[in-house]
Amino acid sequence: MTSKLISQEQFDAFADEVAGELGTHCRTAELTDYERGLGRLIIDDDGRALRLCQPDDRRPDRLKISAALPDETKMIAPSIGVTAISARHVAHEITRRLYPLHVEAAQQAAELAARQQAEEQGRRAANGSSGRRTPRRPD
Repeated sequence: MTSKLISQEQFDAFADEVAGELGTHCRTAELTDYERGLGRLIIDDDGRALRLCQPDDRRPDRLKISAALPDETKMIAPSIGVTAISARHVAHEITRRLYPLHVEAAQQAAELAARQQAEEQGRRAANGSSGRRTPRRPD
């Protein structure tokens, strides 16, 4: 039996149930950057943030769950599609399918950030030593 998620209040209650299934310290929050349909943010025990969304109101049983990464301008956040059979089912699919992708994406994001920082420091060092201009002497 799929859950009836027609209103934002019903969706919020369902997201709270999913959060409860994920762990005792999970919580939900308003998803402010989603305008296509119903949505809620879930923050789990480990500080990982997940976007729980219902992108198509014609298919309210279909959910899209995506990992929220610190900087999504350089990486596409992993996501999965899940049928809202129950909060337990959705939590199980998050744990089984999305969390491994989330961990991998977070590691890649950290490596990318470290590489970019090293490149920036290398550019600064190169500009600092050979890019200096000698002051002109007055005539």
